Amino acid sequence: MLEKSTTLTKNFLEILSDPQPVTIVSVDANPAHVVNTWSTYIKVVDEATLLVPAAGMRSIESDIQEKESTLTLTFGSKKFEGSEGMGRGYHLHAKGEFLSTGVEFDEMKAKFPWLREVLVIHVQDIEQKI
Repeated sequence: MLEKSTTLTKNFLEILSDPQPVTIVSVDANPAHVVNTWSTYIKVVDEATLLVPAAGMRSIESDIQEKESTLTLTFGSKKFEGSEGMGRGYHLHAKGEFLSTGVEFDEMKAKFPWLREVLVIHVQDIEQKI
């Protein structure tokens, strides 16, 4: 059975350990903007918040500031069982904000010295796709 939740589930968190690309889309932009990161760069703060180091991501930042764009993030891993055998994937819908100061920024900057800002992901819902 496919999961759907408003918070990060155990099964979702399990796939973050696999170093796979994560796609971030600002869906309300016209045209939509797309950027990528690695799943292993993402820090889980709590059941509804993620931190993502941002070196670039200027198009996504602009969309959030100008349009309050909703974000869709895609996650997946072939290492974990999904609904049809090996392979599990999710779509995560969220609101975002960028931080350039504060405790979270300082912690992420220490780990990723190349970051410019930190993208804070506020989860609205998460849906397993496979």
